[in-house]
Amino acid sequence: MKKNIAIVMGGYSSEYLISLKSGSVIHQSLPAELYNSYCIHIFKDKWVYVDTNNKEFTVDKNDFSVTVNQSKISFDCVFNAIHGSPGEDGFMQAYFKLLNIPQTSCGMYQASLTFNKRDCLSVLKPYGIKTAESFYINLGDTINEDAIIKKVGLPCFVKANKAGSSFGITKVYKKDDLQQAIAIAFKEDDEIIIESFLDGTEVSVGVITQSRATKRRQQRLRR
Repeated sequence: MKKNIAIVMGGYSSEYLISLKSGSVIHQSLPAELYNSYCIHIFKDKWVYVDTNNKEFTVDKNDFSVTVNQSKISFDCVFNAIHGSPGEDGFMQAYFKLLNIPQTSCGMYQASLTFNKRDCLSVLKPYGIKTAESFYINLGDTINEDAIIKKVGLPCFVKANKAGSSFGITKVYKKDDLQQAIAIAFKEDDEIIIESFLDGTEVSVGVITQSRATKRRQQRLRR
């Protein structure tokens, strides 16, 4: 029997359009002979299953199911394709954990920690892991431009503490541009991190091997 896979996409941040594209690619890529895949759009005002005719069916948040033509559909696994909140910051992970529904992303704690740049850096530094110099601002704080520049130097990067896909990020070359960059970052989050510029080669980390847990999960889905 084919497994029912919910592909959650969208989200509550500026990244939702990118997430919808990612989710659509996953939906097209999952082999139809193995899985029944369902596009689930997650937004602040609605959680809906969107069928191939763009018809929407409301998700029952009590058990994460949908009813189509009086037939209730439950899911064997959730493919998390949400960019930003609530898919990358631990909220969806915790929700599915409570419902005992397997999902493809990391656990709640790991997601929450790594999505928050400030908290993640505070965990890494005691282990001697080198990071850029950083300065933190919360919404409502007094902004001391001289203190910021003294700490991180110029040029520097101003970014939202909890956001991705480069939304809210500005590279600042001079003091006069700091205020505008901070205002842009605050549109994405109420916490800001300002980091020193590191001149070097940018490296992306790709997945080259599968963990045993991932292999076992895939094997269970194919049964």
